[in-house]
Amino acid sequence: MPHPLLSELAAMLPASSLLTDPEKLAPRLVDARKRLHGQALGMALPASTEQAAQIIARCHAHGVAVVPQAGNTSLVGGATPMSGNALILGCDRLNTIRHVDPLGYTLTAEAGCVLDDLKQAAEAADRLFPLWLGSSGSARLGGLIGSNAGGMQVQRYGNMRELRLGIEAVLPDGQVFRGLHALRKRNAGYDLKQLFIGAEGTLGFVTAATLRLFPAESGHATALVAMESAEQVLDLFAQTKTALGEVLTAYEMINGAALGLMAKHFPSIAQPFETTPAYAVLIALSGADNDTALKERLMESLLATGYYDAVIAQDVDQSKALWGLREHIPAAQNRQGPSIKHDLALPISAIATFIDAAAEALQRELPFAQPVIFGHVGDGNLHYNLGLPAGADLVDQERKANSLLFELVARHGGDISAEHGIGRLRIAAADAGHDPVERALMRQIKAVFDPGSLFNPGVLL
Repeated sequence: MPHPLLSELAAMLPASSLLTDPEKLAPRLVDARKRLHGQALGMALPASTEQAAQIIARCHAHGVAVVPQAGNTSLVGGATPMSGNALILGCDRLNTIRHVDPLGYTLTAEAGCVLDDLKQAAEAADRLFPLWLGSSGSARLGGLIGSNAGGMQVQRYGNMRELRLGIEAVLPDGQVFRGLHALRKRNAGYDLKQLFIGAEGTLGFVTAATLRLFPAESGHATALVAMESAEQVLDLFAQTKTALGEVLTAYEMINGAALGLMAKHFPSIAQPFETTPAYAVLIALSGADNDTALKERLMESLLATGYYDAVIAQDVDQSKALWGLREHIPAAQNRQGPSIKHDLALPISAIATFIDAAAEALQRELPFAQPVIFGHVGDGNLHYNLGLPAGADLVDQERKANSLLFELVARHGGDISAEHGIGRLRIAAADAGHDPVERALMRQIKAVFDPGSLFNPGVLL
């Protein structure tokens, strides 16, 4: 006999907006890394904020948990329902771009809009929405807000917290928080919309947001530079930031092991160096100047720094190929075999010393683990992944690696999560390593918004 909630929702929603068939539901019950396999009563797909509010109110009345799910790309299990007494609430049908204001440099869109669609809508108005992720074809706005997404261009434009102005969300009891304004200045007390950003769907269901836009970029320049050490990576960053700060869009680091995996698993993406360097840096400029002017500035800057072993893309295709060496690293690592993922935040000045200390500790404790390092140096975000040999005990090795690296990152003034969040998989580490007052305050806020702990239970806290 179906749950009473499902009977009520079936009367409210079109058949296509309520999924209960196990085959159709199955992909939504597995996390992006296929480590968690959950269960749920079904999945509802509201087509409006009002419909979402009605669904959530019925869940509240029946004591059924709600698990918000956008693109289902969480890498820490933040969108996987683990209780059978739960309803997945998707934002797929909330896919309208409500308004674009070129003069005000804002765009208002619903939570189900895919990042690529947001960027295209901004471009159609001769504006730029600068968030840049490898998953831009699948990541949805609701998930970008819930995870406070960052990506490749944070060092210039900021993450989602800095890219949005207003938020509309349905609270756990069905009330609608209407904070969907486009104001740059609004000093009216507690800035409540901030609570929904990075909350991983634990305080409510985001239905829409107003985003900041920027002037369209007329020109671009891209270079890949070979480096001998992480210290050189930071030295070049400091000099490039000083010389080109107003047009420096991205500064990405790739270690030799990552380049080796790319050569093995993506041989069609040509590598420009005869021998694989210890590190490579991908530098991107963009701005009002044309491509030629930016390439000349980039070349002059590199010559002034003394780092000559570099390739500057001469056209769009070459630029895409250089970026391909960075963007396909996670896929190359997946093809290689089992791996342990880490998304670390560090002070920029501590990145090189952390890498050295981690290499020494791993050689002692996990000598068979291969560090595959890449990340956003410009904002201190290091993806420090470990490749494991086939047949390795992933659970045991991950426990050891996490203990070692999380202690090291704390010692260097960093944190265990830069952009992936806490989800289900990092709760114990957050409780052990984060300020207990901070964790307690978060639980108190959660209790105010969701006293029954029905919204994404078991995530974040």
